[in-house]
Amino acid sequence: DGDLVGLRYDNWKFVFAEQRCQGTVMIWAEPLVFLRIPKFFNLRTDPFERADITSNTYWDWMIDRAFMIYGAQFIVKNFLDTFKEFPPRMKAASFGIDQILAKMEQALNID
Repeated sequence: DGDLVGLRYDNWKFVFAEQRCQGTVMIWAEPLVFLRIPKFFNLRTDPFERADITSNTYWDWMIDRAFMIYGAQFIVKNFLDTFKEFPPRMKAASFGIDQILAKMEQALNID
């Protein structure tokens, strides 16, 4: 859908939205959950990104490194600034029912 859901930088991964449905095709039916604060993981020490589930001290660890969120914001800002010089050619595709209904209404000239 064109949303920024994560950022990888060196050993670090920042997660801004996550899919909470586990496995199966159901992951395509369930919506992404956009987080109020990003989660982040050191991929060298947690390559499967499961510390927030399996560790009792993940949140203490994260709070001790909360300053890293500022670095992630800086990287995202620099990325977004590239759209000024190189704007997207078209809107990202979305597969929600509201877009399908709007297309049908447009085709049928329904107001």
